[in-house]
Amino acid sequence: MKLNCIVIDDEFPARELLTDFIKKVPNLELLDRFDSPLKALAVLQSNKVDLMFIDIQMPEISGIDFLKTLRHKPMVVITSAYQEYALEGYSLDVMDYLLKPFSFDRFMQSVNKAFDRVADKETVVVQPEVVTVQAAEPAKDYLLVKADYKIHRIKFNNIICIEGMREYVTYFCDKEKYVALESLRSLEGLLPEKDFIRVHKSYIINIDKITTFYGNQIKLAGLDKYIPIGKSYKDIVQKRIMEQ
Repeated sequence: MKLNCIVIDDEFPARELLTDFIKKVPNLELLDRFDSPLKALAVLQSNKVDLMFIDIQMPEISGIDFLKTLRHKPMVVITSAYQEYALEGYSLDVMDYLLKPFSFDRFMQSVNKAFDRVADKETVVVQPEVVTVQAAEPAKDYLLVKADYKIHRIKFNNIICIEGMREYVTYFCDKEKYVALESLRSLEGLLPEKDFIRVHKSYIINIDKITTFYGNQIKLAGLDKYIPIGKSYKDIVQKRIMEQ
């Protein structure tokens, strides 16, 4: 799998750094680099661009405003020295936000996230004339989590709750805690709905771990703090708890 990418940044040193990082990754192909978003339009319109690294503050048009003009965006990684633009960037469904100056390791986290996203979209085409009946596979009872440069196999029943922190999440488990590059939104589709529920914009909890439900707070077994319940989630949470 090879990803075609472009770099857009008005600062020459930043373009040089990203070019050097990209060349170190065998499965990344740098199509071109630009000092202005407007100069990149032709390449975006005439080539298959999988991944775009783009700065925010640029003279002619900001990276944010440029992204708003694109009808079909590639995967986007924002590279900026200004953290305050992160929230607006994620509202445009950017894949990651690299805060300058960033290391090669942090760059690789973004790249690996891009490869993972492409792999998730790959589908197997089944020929219509071939019908094969197979026994249903048992449902997975675990997640594979990349943290601390390792892949951890975490069983669902060991997860107490998951806290979202910008582009990262923290898994609070019975005996360990893991911080990984992920979003709560994507995890909602991976966790079994009967066992987990989102109770706040920043928290997903394991329903079986609930010990106390008090007002707008929940106490979970194995966790030394209360979890807040968001106003928009309260009715759904209360109903689910009463049904258990």
